[in-house]
Amino acid sequence: MKQNHKKIKLYSDSFSSLVTNFDEFGSVKEALTVLVSVIKKDSTVNAFVRSKSTDIDKKVSVFQSALDEVFDHRLLDIVTIMLENDDIGLLPDVTKNFLSITKNRLNIAYVEVVSSFDMNEEYQSNLLKQLKEATNKEIDFNFSVDKDLIGGLKIKIDDTLFDSTLKTKLENAKLKLIGV
Repeated sequence: MKQNHKKIKLYSDSFSSLVTNFDEFGSVKEALTVLVSVIKKDSTVNAFVRSKSTDIDKKVSVFQSALDEVFDHRLLDIVTIMLENDDIGLLPDVTKNFLSITKNRLNIAYVEVVSSFDMNEEYQSNLLKQLKEATNKEIDFNFSVDKDLIGGLKIKIDDTLFDSTLKTKLENAKLKLIGV
């Protein structure tokens, strides 16, 4: 298991070394996230990648031809090395570690906003600007709508949750009333 931690760190550091700014971070993050998702959700791809009977050279050839047009060649080189070393199963953990170390290095905060209503582009842009100013970081932004919230926002910045939703306020009031 300790060997896997070393490999995860090595691959994560390799991916992170490709990133020098926020835009590159977004591109590498998206590529790795899509690749992890495809390997996880597509049973044919998953079986092919994990197959012990398929020759490594064949796997590498298929991956390179499939991803050559959509992946940066440096990124593809690292994925190829992972395939050659039969380490592609580590990709989800490598991606998670890559995100963590690169966000820290480039001063990026992950912000998830959940709203009870669909925000227009201008509102999202204003919110993003305010979050950048408040955190003094670049923002990796994800927005979603949850109609069950009734009103307000949930804003999660890295590991800190700010919940101003009416649903939570009502639940808290209910708990106070029943004496919990």
